[in-house]
Amino acid sequence: MSVSRFRRLLSFAAILFLGWDAASFAAQAPAPSNDPFPMSEGTYWIYRGAVHSAGNQSGELVTKVSWKTEVRKLIRRGNLNAAVINGFPSDLNWSDGNAKPGDSLLIRSGQDDYYLIGPDSAQQSIKTLEDSNASLDGLLSDDDLFLRLPLKQGAKFCDPESMARDDGMYCSFVSSVDSVSLKDVKGAPHQTREAYEIRYATNPDDITFRLVPGVGIVSYDYHHHGTVADTELKLVEFHAGPAD
Repeated sequence: MSVSRFRRLLSFAAILFLGWDAASFAAQAPAPSNDPFPMSEGTYWIYRGAVHSAGNQSGELVTKVSWKTEVRKLIRRGNLNAAVINGFPSDLNWSDGNAKPGDSLLIRSGQDDYYLIGPDSAQQSIKTLEDSNASLDGLLSDDDLFLRLPLKQGAKFCDPESMARDDGMYCSFVSSVDSVSLKDVKGAPHQTREAYEIRYATNPDDITFRLVPGVGIVSYDYHHHGTVADTELKLVEFHAGPAD
């Protein structure tokens, strides 16, 4: 075999190998998750922002914060998947920015409904879920409804009494849907993704957060309408836990 022919065969083999290697890598690379809220154990989010609180005699106090939210544990029971989440963004509400992270419980029931149980009640709910002999009656309440799928503009989710109101108060609803780039969020997929803005308003306060499926909450705002108590957070870093 001539040297030139040998070189041509070698080049052809290299092209085949590189093509196979790229295809193999593409097949192994995990596709971005479309779960509305990632619940894998070890998933965590880093937020930066500010907490506004009432100062003593100097007026409003603004404290810059860096805040970590983390899935500490995933509990499965029947058709329920429950994530123990340490440091949910709402832990900062009504604080001076130096709040201690607590454990909340995010429960996905079947494929459609998510319930959020705050730190005050989460520990008892965790014990109930971990005890295979404990009844689950009363565990999920319409008052704790956090998300209902499918998410689409104008969709509402709350208890039946609030759902019947015609003023939109005391009921979560998808106020807007748009496309966002997360290229400035470390660890997040850089493709353009859909973001759902969800708002909940009462007479004394309101909450607005943006949710990107596969990533979770990318911004969170709480505003009190009287005494100064505001929380404003934006996601700067995202790390997905190992796939189950």
